[in-house]
Amino acid sequence: MIYLDHHAATPMVAAAVRAMADAGDRAWANPSSVHGAGRAARALLETARGQVAAALGAAPANVVLTSGGTEACNLGVRGLLGLDGSSGRVLVSALEHPAVRATAESAGEVTVLPVCAADLDQAEAALANLAPGDVLAVQWVNHETGVVLPVSAWAQRARERGARVFVDATQAFGKWPLQLESSPFDAVAVTGQKVGAPAGTGALWIRRGHDLVPVLTGGAQERGRRAGTPSVLAQVGFGAACEALADSSDWLARAGALRDRLERHAIALGGRVNGVPLPRVESVTQVAFPGQRSDLLVAALDVEGVCASAGAACSSGLTEPVRSLLSLHPDEPWRAVASVRFSLGPSTTVDDIEGACVALGQVVARASGAP
Repeated sequence: MIYLDHHAATPMVAAAVRAMADAGDRAWANPSSVHGAGRAARALLETARGQVAAALGAAPANVVLTSGGTEACNLGVRGLLGLDGSSGRVLVSALEHPAVRATAESAGEVTVLPVCAADLDQAEAALANLAPGDVLAVQWVNHETGVVLPVSAWAQRARERGARVFVDATQAFGKWPLQLESSPFDAVAVTGQKVGAPAGTGALWIRRGHDLVPVLTGGAQERGRRAGTPSVLAQVGFGAACEALADSSDWLARAGALRDRLERHAIALGGRVNGVPLPRVESVTQVAFPGQRSDLLVAALDVEGVCASAGAACSSGLTEPVRSLLSLHPDEPWRAVASVRFSLGPSTTVDDIEGACVALGQVVARASGAP
């Protein structure tokens, strides 16, 4: 099997597996309990929080541990909208993951920030309309195309207008070092399953001084910002995976070279790379094949032993067009139903890419009716 769906989930790293095995007989208790077993679990949880915070360039007290990226995004967007002085208005980019877009639509008055591959001037114009109390909610790295948005510059513009800024960094985390305490952001969401931690882990960094309005109520956990007993064992794995990020800092450059090899082959087969010419993270490519269907290509690749995707795993099984591509390439709407995403991780090898190239060639040839 060739696994090229790391933007959906990546295998657990050895450090996380070891840490969870070592903590198994101490992580079962409720960390809110005051007895010895509870204190032992609490110590594990706080160690994990510190490891996550270090990877974020953040103070541990400002990190809320969550059940994943979706919860962190919900908490970030809804939490900022619930702050004193909020206007209830949210500006979201046209590329947003449903965890941000749908949350914003259900919680506030939404305006869409246009993002076109050919021109970002429209986005700049939309930012100029932000007002005090508004929320700008944008992703750092697009989960489908890998397009890297200029979130720091946009955040500075938003803050100049008195708006608050939420950043979905679930696909940026682990790609480069973060220093959130010195950033222009107010809240940032990350997830563990993209960095070698178990699924069901994530975090929200919230700037100190923001009295975050919780989404989950009924308990005082996480300093009153997120009710519910956490999975201590899963968070132990998250912390260990975050600590291991420092030892894998060179993988992105290697992935970029492999990604470029795959792209060249896909282009030779008639594919068109989505998101070009905007900056893209090196670990992913999404390629559109004229006249083809995304779901059929992905299914055919699976038969050949290649794990790829048509878009976000959270939307798998849906046949509607990929919304972000309608914004990025408005003159070529066919891309939204004819694209395949290949995302690489630290474990991706040259042999994986060579095998994927062979399989892709066979699949495209069959789909095109070639003998």
